[in-house]
Amino acid sequence: MSILIAIYSGRDHRGRPICVGRCDAKCYQANHRGCNCICGGKNHGVGERLAIQNTRDECDRWLADYARAKGLRTYTSELGQIVAQRTLFDSQTLSDFVLS
Repeated sequence: MSILIAIYSGRDHRGRPICVGRCDAKCYQANHRGCNCICGGKNHGVGERLAIQNTRDECDRWLADYARAKGLRTYTSELGQIVAQRTLFDSQTLSDFVLS
């Protein structure tokens, strides 16, 4: 399951970060109503491609809003590889490259 964005607070007994919120395929592939993940419903049921773009555009705001709503004073976050890594085919300038 591709995680698009996750937020962590504290560490478990093994020293691993504790995930307190995330947005993943359960959200962007959802067929049911209601969403309580970090995206606040923006990615709910929209499919992977649009969810990736939404997350790229909104991740900073979502993290700040989620942390504030949950009362997190300190946290770390992670963008999923699929969000952080752009492919050649995602590029808006692909047609410029091909036509050059």
